[in-house]
Amino acid sequence: MRAFRNRPALAALACLYALASGNVAAAAAAAQTPALENARAISLLDATPCGTVPRGSIEVAQVPATPTPSPAPTNVPVGGLPQPSNGTLQFFQTPRPFGSPAPSPPPLPSVAATPTAGPIFLVRGGVTPPPITPAGQGAPPPTPEPTGVPTLPPGYVAIIADHVTGNTKLGQPGDAEGNVHIYYGQDEIVGQRAHYDGDRTVTVTGHPFIIDEQRDSILNANEIYFDTIDQTARLVNGNGESAQGVERGLVHYRAQDMHTDANGTGHGQHPYVTTCEHPRGGYHITGRNMDVIPGDRIVIYDAILWLGAAAVFFLPKVVIPLRQVVTRSERQQYFPNVGYDAYEGYWIQTKFAFGKNRYYYGYYELNYYSKVGLGIGYVAFFARPNGRRSGNVNFYHIHDRRVGQTQTNLTVQETENFSNTLHSTVNYSYQSNYGPLTNLPANENLSLNVAHHTEKDSQDYTFTHTSVGTQSQSNGLTFADTIQFNPALSESLNFSLTNSQSHYGTFSSSNASATIDSVLHWTTRGADYQLTWDRSYSRVPFGDNETPQLDIRPYQFFPHFIFPVSAQFTLGQYSEPSNAFHSQRADLAFVLGPAVYRVFGSDFQATVDVNQYAYGTGDLKASITQLMSLTTPITNHIVNMVTYNEANYNGPPAVPFQYLDQLPTQNTKGAQDLLRLFNGSVYNLSLGFSTLFDAKAQPVSYQFQLSPTANSVLLLGGSYLPGPGLGFQETNVQMSVPFGRDTQLEFAGNVNWDIHRRITDKIVYLTKTIGQCYQVQVLYNEDSKLVNVSLDLLAFPTHAIGFGVGQGGALIPSNFNF
Repeated sequence: MRAFRNRPALAALACLYALASGNVAAAAAAAQTPALENARAISLLDATPCGTVPRGSIEVAQVPATPTPSPAPTNVPVGGLPQPSNGTLQFFQTPRPFGSPAPSPPPLPSVAATPTAGPIFLVRGGVTPPPITPAGQGAPPPTPEPTGVPTLPPGYVAIIADHVTGNTKLGQPGDAEGNVHIYYGQDEIVGQRAHYDGDRTVTVTGHPFIIDEQRDSILNANEIYFDTIDQTARLVNGNGESAQGVERGLVHYRAQDMHTDANGTGHGQHPYVTTCEHPRGGYHITGRNMDVIPGDRIVIYDAILWLGAAAVFFLPKVVIPLRQVVTRSERQQYFPNVGYDAYEGYWIQTKFAFGKNRYYYGYYELNYYSKVGLGIGYVAFFARPNGRRSGNVNFYHIHDRRVGQTQTNLTVQETENFSNTLHSTVNYSYQSNYGPLTNLPANENLSLNVAHHTEKDSQDYTFTHTSVGTQSQSNGLTFADTIQFNPALSESLNFSLTNSQSHYGTFSSSNASATIDSVLHWTTRGADYQLTWDRSYSRVPFGDNETPQLDIRPYQFFPHFIFPVSAQFTLGQYSEPSNAFHSQRADLAFVLGPAVYRVFGSDFQATVDVNQYAYGTGDLKASITQLMSLTTPITNHIVNMVTYNEANYNGPPAVPFQYLDQLPTQNTKGAQDLLRLFNGSVYNLSLGFSTLFDAKAQPVSYQFQLSPTANSVLLLGGSYLPGPGLGFQETNVQMSVPFGRDTQLEFAGNVNWDIHRRITDKIVYLTKTIGQCYQVQVLYNEDSKLVNVSLDLLAFPTHAIGFGVGQGGALIPSNFNF
């Protein structure tokens, strides 16, 4: 192939004008216009669910400050360049200077980084689209890296076809036919035929499609128009699927006209988007047009949500993020929530997302309550591209027409990075809405912080202000300085100055205080030493002062004893300003154990804590606590565990100090017995017995779990009080059972045995999965007369709601606001 110099727009023609039998490769570069100098190398389907734009980084050509002559044409060396086993391989270079890519702006800490793409091997596949592995399934084994195969040079386009027809001269149209593959950037266009118009456009027909190098996004079209200069593509009646941007399954989409512009943003007319494999039985979203921002978000305008054939919601804009963000105060909500409760009446809660780019995005909140009124909110996240500044704003306002009061909540957070070592943070919050049936004064908090951190030292300056209506307020100023002299020696100094006032009715009080705290820490091979000097000066004295205190923690204490022994020794001078008392104090603390033994098939474990106190007044006192347990497996399905604990105290409990080392006046001891009967995960019965050795009966606790199938569970828990007129108290009941096809019914409540076994505090939760695509969730709460209906997409399980039967934490989902 020859090199061309005369026309910059025709340099792309080189690859289409090689003879099928001439297995050679060449490259051309031409004179450049200002428009071409600013052109961007844009790749399609680079980690975007709708597959039309790059993942996040866009390579920008190096543009000289002043016009320079065009470089001389360069040829790709052909001596050592292998050719494909079948077909004709040709290279050409786009007519623009191509240097090192400009550095991308540093991403926000909350945005996941995009992996760097590897080399593009020119291995031609078939003419039919390969299958896409759905997200959430096991990834296919990686393909071994081919050897002896050419790779795509940066800034070049490569074409492999069975044969080429047409004129081989520049400025003349030509055709490539037979399993045509066009490689550019990280993407590949495949079709049966490719026609070059002699200027800059290649038209690909014959069931063409575009696939990314990761083989997880694909676009089909009737025709694809490829711009060889800008390396962009326009698809006629485009449709496809992608596993990127979703957490489970695939996202399916289509549009009448899909194309990318010069900044990498994809556009489509009359889009159709769904994550359902069977959209007629699930959901889909239609709209007027659609924008896809690389690695950022999909925006659908004039969006209509369809459930099957029924139009359910109309939203002016729907934004679906294409990245993971961890600093958001709330999870993404795609569709409105509707419901009813006795306090607020019928309500609908809606969020309208917005965003210019990854450096400014958020959502508007619009809530309507039939009894309360209209609430509006604004949540935004912003940052500078260079990473110097970031922050967020959260505002909500509602006027309660029942009582004629306005409630406003505002939270603002901003971080400024002046340099790698100097940072500042501002936090402000104002809260007047504490929720239904709550009447508290407005709360205001302000925090200003400036921090200077290096490898050897750090300084922090902090100002805080807190107020609760007109009842109380406080202000504080804090300085903290830390120095690391060497790996074994460090020192920290803290100074704080505070003042506060409070007014409750006819009572008023105020106080001002200053505190100095210095800690010197030294580490050696044998022990850890810490010297503390802590003193407070206050208008109203409180607490105790350490002037100073020395702590010694040996790393090994009797290392060869029959069981582990650890120790800590404390010695210091202490004072209590409130009673003008001061004295010396020493504390010798030992931990003996745990001692572990095997006794007749049972596991025995014991631990003893010993504290010996001595004071400058001559007073002595001590405490000894011990804990022992014996675990015995009786059979393969029965285990019994007995626990014994005892605490003994000696010496005057409340002297000589008023606040330090206060000991109980009575010795205590107790024992517990836990009996478990179980059969794997099918059932588990736990019975707990206890005694305080005081001749008084203690409650018997019980908990029963039954899981006959993988998706059903029953939990019962409560206690039984021995004695006349006592017996069973409340029994908590939780259950989750299938309730038809792809439907789960979950229930929680309390059985009150004293009120005719009445079930109170009932909560019912129903989830219906439709088409393995989305879930309709209905919640009913008896106490608050609450009914809530919400919709969640299974393609985004981290955005879904879980009822949590049998799990730790709250039983009802936290996003349901009662």
